[in-house]
Amino acid sequence: KCYFGSRCRFLHDVGEYLARKPADLGPSCVLFETFGRCLYGVTCRFAQAHLGDGHQNIINAALAKQWEGKSLVRNNLSKDLQHQLRKRRFSFRKAEEYLCGLAKPRGDHGKGCKATGCSTEEQEKSNCTTPQEGPRDSPKCPVVLEQGEDPEADASQSPSPIKTGGPVTDEDVIKLRACEKKKLEIQGKLYLAPLTTCGNLPFRRICKRFGADVTCGEMAVCTNLLQGQSSEWALLKRHHTEDIFGVQASALEGAFPDTMTKCAELLNQTIEVDFVDINVGCPIDLVYKKGGGCALMTRSNKFEQIVRGMNSVLDVPLTVKIRTGVQEKINVAHKIIPKIREWGAAMVTVRGL
Repeated sequence: KCYFGSRCRFLHDVGEYLARKPADLGPSCVLFETFGRCLYGVTCRFAQAHLGDGHQNIINAALAKQWEGKSLVRNNLSKDLQHQLRKRRFSFRKAEEYLCGLAKPRGDHGKGCKATGCSTEEQEKSNCTTPQEGPRDSPKCPVVLEQGEDPEADASQSPSPIKTGGPVTDEDVIKLRACEKKKLEIQGKLYLAPLTTCGNLPFRRICKRFGADVTCGEMAVCTNLLQGQSSEWALLKRHHTEDIFGVQASALEGAFPDTMTKCAELLNQTIEVDFVDINVGCPIDLVYKKGGGCALMTRSNKFEQIVRGMNSVLDVPLTVKIRTGVQEKINVAHKIIPKIREWGAAMVTVRGL
């Protein structure tokens, strides 16, 4: 039923719609042949391939059952996560711990601790107020009963303990060591380079058919990811045919350890990837003048803080993409690569000027 009645501008008679509709583009529908059903129904430009009596959409139950419960595209941005990011309610506990460690040499008035909302006094206060655990059978404090009071009656009124089930993990207590991380084994495999505005998901699917083994998404800006922008999160989508897949992160408005580290923790908790790549090869003047892109190769202190910070919050390997040099005919990549390895990166890719 249409609530607009005669004022509605759309057709409600399926037969009349099909009579006015342009002729089909072909005799077969790819979606129907692949998945057993076409979501577009009568509006499909190949509708005659899956329309039955009474213009009903036909469903191949046997073929559709094979795809039931399978996700063709992963790493989607949910509304709940987007709301948390926009309201700044997402927890960056690991990143804040690392950033507080960077600010310790400056003292209590360092900018790093102030930015992350932690201070030495708060840490000492939290440490002092943390209850000390002891044996379960030992009483917490002596109880003095008045004359005539029944101790069993008081015990019966106490709340019963809450039963918990399931395994107890220690991921938040024990950090993952470098040797325990998943290895990035791509020796002898064809790596499709990340291409901005070109290496989107359909392009990567075609390259996978032609023999690409390792794929990487387009460059995503960390600031936009932390803000929950849907257009930026679309760059992180992964097709189910991509066996080894990574995402590339970059900071176009200057490279800051807090932004990059928090973005790495966000990606580690919310999406499925095999590695995370840092783009330090962008030569755009606007990015270079703000200290981002290839300018980060000349700022070794910031570069080290970013690599170490992102590596500390990731459970997957961290890779870095650099250039042979920043200035023409002056190569510096051979001097930086050994340092990047010491900082914890699993792989470095080099591109020319």
